[in-house]
Amino acid sequence: MKYLSYRKGFIVLTCFFVSGLVTDSFADATDSADYPRHTDSSIEVEYFSMGDSKSNIGNAQADTSGVLVQTEYEKNDIVFSFNYERWKYNWTNPENLPFISGTATPWSNFTTLQFGIAFEQEINDDWELNYYAEAETSFEKETGGSNEYEVGIDFIFEPSEEWAYTLNVNMEYLDATGGELGVDFEIEWNHDKKEGWSGEFELSSEFPETSLTYHFTREFSTTMFYGEGGTNTIRLSDSSPVTGMQAGYFEDEYTRLGIRLDYEFAVESYLTFSLQQNSDRSFSFIDRTGRAETSYEFADTSEASIGLLYTF
Repeated sequence: MKYLSYRKGFIVLTCFFVSGLVTDSFADATDSADYPRHTDSSIEVEYFSMGDSKSNIGNAQADTSGVLVQTEYEKNDIVFSFNYERWKYNWTNPENLPFISGTATPWSNFTTLQFGIAFEQEINDDWELNYYAEAETSFEKETGGSNEYEVGIDFIFEPSEEWAYTLNVNMEYLDATGGELGVDFEIEWNHDKKEGWSGEFELSSEFPETSLTYHFTREFSTTMFYGEGGTNTIRLSDSSPVTGMQAGYFEDEYTRLGIRLDYEFAVESYLTFSLQQNSDRSFSFIDRTGRAETSYEFADTSEASIGLLYTF
């Protein structure tokens, strides 16, 4: 994936800006006792819609929409999670796509189901460990060969109310490509603060992500964010019209840069609205053997989403 200079600059400026505000933040940080970092149970629902994105070859284009549902239930330091995603593609002139022959629509819907379990172990006031295991399946129609598994551990160091550091080590196994070791490092600044500035920066084995939040009041805030977006690795249909990719795999990948507005209507419960620009978008295919890979570029597009997070 290509990294344009202005996006690199966004990351550098964000980190520089956060560093420049640190001295002031120590002086006016508020008590976060009413806003616990770890919540008991929650459900989050988000709907998103992307505008038309044109293939760089031919005049075919697609608009994309979808819904995401994430749930968590915590009891006795054990967290259970269930997540659901549904992506829908609407095509214009699909017969001009470079990766199909004929007039067939390449696909319409993708589904992802994910189950997870985690155990949180508090070592002392500063250190915490989080062990987790996840299993998910992402498919167009048939579910065989659509699985992904991940196990990992988070080493969490929280020396003060202002700063928290997380080192994540994980192992993933995909039916499509096999096993892979990953390492991520995340810095959170003023993560529980409900006034002024706060921020996050994550350096991962896949893609860096960063966000910067400003609270106008305890209830209203806005967040600027930058990172990677797209689908999971999707198992295509046995009868997929994509050339040579029957029972193969697909990923829709892009870089996202945007802004989100949040309203906290109850403790750690939010209504959200966001706008973002999706760029460097590519449709990538891997055949059923997991070896032959091809990629096709699509034009930049905008995306809007609305969401609800309810904690109870």
